[in-house]
Amino acid sequence: MRNVPILLAAAVVASSPHANAQEPSDGASLLAGNGCAVCHGADGSGTAVGPSIAASDLSLPDFIASVRQPMRTMPAYDSQVMPDEDLTRLFAYLEAQTTEASAAGRTDVGAELYYDYGCYSCHANEAQGGMHGPRLGPDPITHARFAWYVRHPTRTMPPYSPVVVSDQDIADIYAFVEAQPEPPPLDSIPLLAP
Repeated sequence: MRNVPILLAAAVVASSPHANAQEPSDGASLLAGNGCAVCHGADGSGTAVGPSIAASDLSLPDFIASVRQPMRTMPAYDSQVMPDEDLTRLFAYLEAQTTEASAAGRTDVGAELYYDYGCYSCHANEAQGGMHGPRLGPDPITHARFAWYVRHPTRTMPPYSPVVVSDQDIADIYAFVEAQPEPPPLDSIPLLAP
């Protein structure tokens, strides 16, 4: 069962009419035509199967290296399947998605929304995590992955559609989570000092 994503991606790549195409029209075509969207989503923002590649901090050479010699369950794509020129165009497309996905959030509004939507009831008052939900901040996952997860959660968290929580609301809540300070060192707390 663990190999299903690999087999599914391989089947999509092998059966794709774009797999041997000379010049797909844009990055979205490359993403879909090479099977990347199966795991990483139609815009590269990630799914339950694969992480976001739209909000990556990788340089172009590192991005190409990660496609040629991937980690975990992702299959390797050699230059015969995806030439460097295609990866360069795909990288440019994903970079544009990063800018769009990282809409500016307002920390003060995000703090209000965090409480209005009840996020605190599972993730605690300062997003540090609680009995019913994991830690969200400080140092959260990328905005794109955060936004995707709000729309497609796992376990007991309910999904929040754009009708309920807008993209701007998510950006604002993310800004609040991202702004949370690092906790003080344990040895600075008298009751916990050695």
